[in-house]
Amino acid sequence: MRDGQHIRCVQNNPDGGRLPEYAPQPVIVLKMEDGSNLLLPIIVLELPAAMLMETIRNVHLARPTVYQVLQDLIAVMGYRVKLVRITKRVQEAYYAQLILCKDLVDEAQEVILDLRPSDAINVAARCQAPIQVNRDLAYGDGVRMINDPIKVHMHTSSSGVQRAPPRASVVTELDRPQTDQASSLEAEEFVLVRSMFMAAAEERYTDAARIRDELKDLRAKGNN
Repeated sequence: MRDGQHIRCVQNNPDGGRLPEYAPQPVIVLKMEDGSNLLLPIIVLELPAAMLMETIRNVHLARPTVYQVLQDLIAVMGYRVKLVRITKRVQEAYYAQLILCKDLVDEAQEVILDLRPSDAINVAARCQAPIQVNRDLAYGDGVRMINDPIKVHMHTSSSGVQRAPPRASVVTELDRPQTDQASSLEAEEFVLVRSMFMAAAEERYTDAARIRDELKDLRAKGNN
């Protein structure tokens, strides 16, 4: 979880066995809205994960991202994003389609593009388009929570109304490791990840690459 906490999950498919164990890395989790409450975790790169958080939290950047440019290109061509579909998995890689249309009724005008799930989901979030998951994929690869994640702390205003924390930045208080539980390595890792995300968002790619190398060295040190 982005707040540093863990949730326990089990395979929905009884023949799926134990969940595979991966080193900590960014994941986009899709929640099914068919009443099953299944979760489909998709491992992604750090930059698309950061870009998705910016979109969800309404963070405005000085310069457009590649997803903003793609959204503008789609509009200029006279199309709109109809939906995004997660279609299949080949070994550990998921595949996705971005479906464009000029008329929501006329399927003959649809254009289907193959994209990485992280890119397709980013575009869907920007265009507020629905995301569909292949049913067999959702029920075969989906996981179920067996305990509740930590609840988000609500801020109480002077009027007594409870509100969620404001969407002001890519990294919020929930992303910070708890000082009474986190080790110095975890705190240092958080600072590096935050700095790398901000450098990438501001298109300081040389700085982002340097910080990425520092982060790899730190994680290697923590594994020893």
